[in-house]
Amino acid sequence: MKSLIQYITERVKDLPKSITGLIVFDIDDTLLKSNPATIGIYKKEPGKPEKRLTTEEFAKDPDAGDPSKKSWFDYREFNDPVKVYNSIISGTPLIRNLRIMDDYIEAGYEFCFLTARSCEETIKKALNDFLKVKKTDGALQELGDIFNKTLSHAINDSSKQYPGSSDAEKKANVLRKLCSKYDRVVFVDDDRKNVIAARELNLPNLKVIKAWDN
Repeated sequence: MKSLIQYITERVKDLPKSITGLIVFDIDDTLLKSNPATIGIYKKEPGKPEKRLTTEEFAKDPDAGDPSKKSWFDYREFNDPVKVYNSIISGTPLIRNLRIMDDYIEAGYEFCFLTARSCEETIKKALNDFLKVKKTDGALQELGDIFNKTLSHAINDSSKQYPGSSDAEKKANVLRKLCSKYDRVVFVDDDRKNVIAARELNLPNLKVIKAWDN
């Protein structure tokens, strides 16, 4: 694995004008770390008391990716638009991963998100208010048209249906479609299950990056 110093010194090459590029980011523990007090997932394992998990604990829970245990998890706080918005706005930016975003945007890539959350429209508004891109001269600016909201997806949004038996499979299916629209797609996610599923697509125009965890 490359050190952070090695990464910073390797600038992403600018896209030729004839080539389209898209940088796709997960949200929780990738773009930002939510304050555990603002939002969480409830695990109701049979025979045990209900337990509230942070997004980081959920990502590491061995039962979270098992379709047969999907009913054990309650995402009620993620269906509350107010909690969803506040969890993003009050989140802690993960600077190492945001540097990846900055580099690809500076090189000419568009940005979108791909998250296992729900409340897709609320997330679009929250990230639009939360995210800024840092230019090579150090200046911060809003994403503006670089943020492709049309191609951004919250795969557990109650108003939509995404094919797949698990969140990892759903994300992989979305990435397959995005790769049919863009010449180059880069996907950044902290969850090992999602990273593996994306890599197993074996798409020549898809680069998968395991996010830094802090």
